[in-house]
Amino acid sequence: MALFLVIPLFIVALLMGVQSWLWRTERRKLLILAAALLTACGSDGLGPQSGPLRLEAAVGRSSLRFGDTTSLVFRLRNVGTDSLVLNFSDTCQVLPYITTPRSDQVVYPSGGAWGCFDALTSLTLAPGAEKVTSVLVRGGAQATYPAVPLLPGQYLAYARLAHRDFPLQSARVSLRVD
Repeated sequence: MALFLVIPLFIVALLMGVQSWLWRTERRKLLILAAALLTACGSDGLGPQSGPLRLEAAVGRSSLRFGDTTSLVFRLRNVGTDSLVLNFSDTCQVLPYITTPRSDQVVYPSGGAWGCFDALTSLTLAPGAEKVTSVLVRGGAQATYPAVPLLPGQYLAYARLAHRDFPLQSARVSLRVD
């Protein structure tokens, strides 16, 4: 029986309080379908890195003391054989984030989200080319621009490509400030 017929019949049977054959025979299929739909809705929409682009993350030093600095480096690489031109409707392209691992609270950028200007921008990557985005972090409560201050604790850093055709996210790298 087609799914578009099963669901309305299931709803009617529930509303009427009838334990029909539909309820008994199709219940398992409907539960599996509902679980699959909920799982799909829970996705962040970020695809696997199986196409021509890779977004990689690295940290210079994974453990910092108060006052030390290190760099978080995010590389968007074209591993394909053709040049790629990525067009964007705003100034956001590769967006780095630093979060706390327990609550996944974004600590960088401050406020939790990037503010991007509406402007048509593009990024061209030849085969083998890469765009590098770096974030300088410093252990401690105060840092001068461009360093991002991080209080003592454990952090995760990653980057996202803000492109509709290549929704990529790098792996998360760990960083600790003592």
